[in-house]
Amino acid sequence: MNRSSHTGRAAVASLLLAAGTIGGATAAAGSSVSPHSRVPMTPVSRATKADPTNTPAAQLYAALDELLREHADLTASVVESAVATGASSPETKGALSALGQNTDDLGAAFGSLYGSAAKTEFLKLWRAHIGYFVDYTLGLATRKPAEVATAQKDLAGYVSSFSQFVSGATKLPRSAVAADLRGHVSTLESAITAIVGKSATAGSMIQMAAAHMDGTAQVLAEGIVSSKGISGAVTSPASKLRSALTGLLVQHVADTGFVVQTAIADGGNLNAPEVKGAIGALATNTDELGAAIGSIYGKAAQAEFLKLWRAHIGFFVSYTLGVATKKASMVAAAQRNLDGYVSSFSTFIAGATELPASAVAADLRGHISTLEAAIDAIVARRGDTGSTLLMAESHMAGTAAVLASGIVAAVPSKFGS
Repeated sequence: MNRSSHTGRAAVASLLLAAGTIGGATAAAGSSVSPHSRVPMTPVSRATKADPTNTPAAQLYAALDELLREHADLTASVVESAVATGASSPETKGALSALGQNTDDLGAAFGSLYGSAAKTEFLKLWRAHIGYFVDYTLGLATRKPAEVATAQKDLAGYVSSFSQFVSGATKLPRSAVAADLRGHVSTLESAITAIVGKSATAGSMIQMAAAHMDGTAQVLAEGIVSSKGISGAVTSPASKLRSALTGLLVQHVADTGFVVQTAIADGGNLNAPEVKGAIGALATNTDELGAAIGSIYGKAAQAEFLKLWRAHIGFFVSYTLGVATKKASMVAAAQRNLDGYVSSFSTFIAGATELPASAVAADLRGHISTLEAAIDAIVARRGDTGSTLLMAESHMAGTAAVLASGIVAAVPSKFGS
């Protein structure tokens, strides 16, 4: 899926939601080992009623989760690029462009629900707060406390003005919106501070800032659903599953990208504190995905998932090392291993969800190709680093939609279906 198609998807999906209709999605998620390795599971007959993961409310919640997570992750990527390559480098300019595209997608979504005037006001306020985060970053990087304080004062003003705007549109209590916005500001400030300081906590701080946006997405979705009369329940078990998978899978790409960015910035030193911290954050994301699978299918499935998922991360590490050291044989071996992962993991997922193995495999190949493209761009420090990361993250939102649908259809008793 190219970037322009993602932009169109975001806008069209929001228009469909505003009209109270149901849209569509893409396919599943992955890893390698033996092509026939999987935990035996007893498939359940597919449900015949409407898909509860794809109600207009569930679509809205997942779409906001994706876009808001990407906002936090892309902001972190801009800061990391600026620290590593300079504020005017092609990589930093490209990262800023990708963050701008995410802003446009959010504006299009808001405008499709509340009209062009609301879209214009949203974009004015949202772009301003990004500028304040830039000022905060520059103040930290240049050790100018006065500039940091001014940026924080501006961000406090943004909390006031944006909470008033959102409350007016959604009828959510202004105080609740303001409290959530203060959480966004504080968690992203912590992430920026850690990145600028090349701290071992940078990876976990980025993860925390991104995870905060899950709650923001839920609150906003509930307000919008109520104010616009959109059908479905934001917090139904099926909707919550789709959003949770969206957040975790988007974060998998973001965390992988940050590992590669920090490793390149530190000259390939995997023992550098920031790199080790980034690897730890990626491992946490893996454990959270495993726990999600285990909560549905049991401990044996969780163990098998983790074996496969960790293996595929290892293959991406080998791919990155091969690209960075210009060793074509290492790259080719990693790609062969990733092909094996497609076979083994698609069999595992198909057995659990009754999704067609061929469709799962096709989606996994999309995950591999988009993440390889992002890794290539990061290693080369190209200007399209941000856009390739955004494409790889967007792919995972479609993966989450279909994976959630397959899980709920296979195990309806766990989701009130």
